[in-house]
Amino acid sequence: MRQGKQERVAGSRRKQNMEAVVDTRLVEEIVDRHGNAPASLIAVLQDIQQEYRYVPEAAMEAVAAKMGISSAKIYSVATFYENFSLEPKGKYVI
Repeated sequence: MRQGKQERVAGSRRKQNMEAVVDTRLVEEIVDRHGNAPASLIAVLQDIQQEYRYVPEAAMEAVAAKMGISSAKIYSVATFYENFSLEPKGKYVI
């Protein structure tokens, strides 16, 4: 039992280490490309996911600051649509 708990802790550490370093300038460029209108949020998230292969939390926070939308709203959009992933994915998805 104890070994299983250690494996879970080690797994969560690996997940934390996998968190992408988000270039806020890149996120701002993506937002600028699509505009600050709330209607462009999905396109912005799609471009961020294409860049990082998922939507990092830090990127959502940068989008919220740049677009003037709450982080909760961005999170709700990202979790509503199945095509957005909040966890890192491999280079190839089978």
